[in-house]
Amino acid sequence: MHFSRNTTVMCGKLKSTIETAIHAVRKSYKDENRCLLLVDADNTFNKLNRKVSLENIKTVCVPMYRYLHNSYNTPTMLLYISKMGATYSTLSQEGVTQGDNAAMAMYALSTRPLMQTLSNETANDDVK
Repeated sequence: MHFSRNTTVMCGKLKSTIETAIHAVRKSYKDENRCLLLVDADNTFNKLNRKVSLENIKTVCVPMYRYLHNSYNTPTMLLYISKMGATYSTLSQEGVTQGDNAAMAMYALSTRPLMQTLSNETANDDVK
């Protein structure tokens, strides 16, 4: 198994984080690995499809769905103020709003069906 040490550092921006992940994968697979799934989570909070997310959350967590539906069912207006004082606006139709306390919960709940499907499909002992 080969890993490049020039790989982008994972969350936390600590040099040791990527090496810890490499050693954990090595230890887990030893020499028996068949495949390694690498997921690029680059800016996933901004790329989250709101409509699909809300549908997933509706089946996973009804109480949270009510709150998130009220927050994300319609586009969010984003305001920008230039250095000259002019104000501009645009509508955000995808992803979650930065600073929203429920952003992490929305992301976690919306990806839960995907994680469950992967878990069911890889339930045998050959897949880790």
